[in-house]
Amino acid sequence: MRDPQRTSIKQWAPLGRMYAVSVMALLLGSLFVPIPVGADSTDHWQRLTQEGSAAREQARYTEAEQLFLKASLELERFGRTDERVATTLNNLGLVYHEQGQHARAQSHYERALAIWEQVLGAEHIDVATSLHNLAELYLQEGELERAESYYLRSLAIGEWVLGAGHPRLAFGYNGLGLLYRRQGHLARAESRFHIALALLESRDGAESADTAPILNNLASLYKEKELYAFAEPLYQRALVIRRARYGDTHPAVVLSLNNLANLYHVQGLFELADQRYREAFASNEAAKEPAAGLMGSILGNWALLTHERGLLEEAKFRYEQALVIQQQALGRSHRMVAVLLDRYAGLLRDLG
Repeated sequence: MRDPQRTSIKQWAPLGRMYAVSVMALLLGSLFVPIPVGADSTDHWQRLTQEGSAAREQARYTEAEQLFLKASLELERFGRTDERVATTLNNLGLVYHEQGQHARAQSHYERALAIWEQVLGAEHIDVATSLHNLAELYLQEGELERAESYYLRSLAIGEWVLGAGHPRLAFGYNGLGLLYRRQGHLARAESRFHIALALLESRDGAESADTAPILNNLASLYKEKELYAFAEPLYQRALVIRRARYGDTHPAVVLSLNNLANLYHVQGLFELADQRYREAFASNEAAKEPAAGLMGSILGNWALLTHERGLLEEAKFRYEQALVIQQQALGRSHRMVAVLLDRYAGLLRDLG
């Protein structure tokens, strides 16, 4: 049996950003709109919408979907072009988006956009919301030119309506930062993340909960540049913010723990990495609706770590768990599954 420390796996890295798509949404920042209240607005629709939004924020997606569908039924008598119909469509789009159901999310976002453009005009802030959410989807699908165009159009409307320094614009700059990073334009990406953070700075020094995904993304950029001393405190700040906002079992908290584990892993700090992977696994497992793709990513990263430490039987068990989950969540042809199969094959060779 060969020493796994001397095989090609030392050239591999944790699956840092290769999560199921639902988790990618946590790095972004899709937008919802305030509930419009008119003379004919029903209290029941407002209550269902508020309850659905609260459930979505806590990653209770099944409950959120049911509440928003009930809310849509309340609007049938108002016609298909009522503003509240667009709000409900956007909210359902967010639920599907965060679960990785891109086709359904895109359909709902586009229907919301069409209604808002028809009723409110092309330069309304709610139109900017739809454009932003569609840009997030295009980014995740790899349609980078289209994503950039939608981000820029959304930001232009936002700056015109809200003013150039409005905190809400931070979401657009965060999205552009991710896009430019994906294109390899790291300096441009870093500047957009810093602009986003500056927009969210509070005059009283308090840190906005909305900074967490931006801190996470800036940390990931520094990790990519091997500036590990800059990356760790940003990951830690994001984790503290997310725990305070969501509790211990939310996917955003699990993501932060996994990212810290990956950071320690690439630095060779194996004990710290193992602790964080275990914590991430336990937190996700305890959730009301565990994120399957994120669980698969954690297990795949943890398997690589145990493989590198020479714990081959444990690594085999983790790889097999990860493969079952990821094949079900992503399909057998997904690139993450291919990476896991390649690493599993390397482990089997080491086992002889």
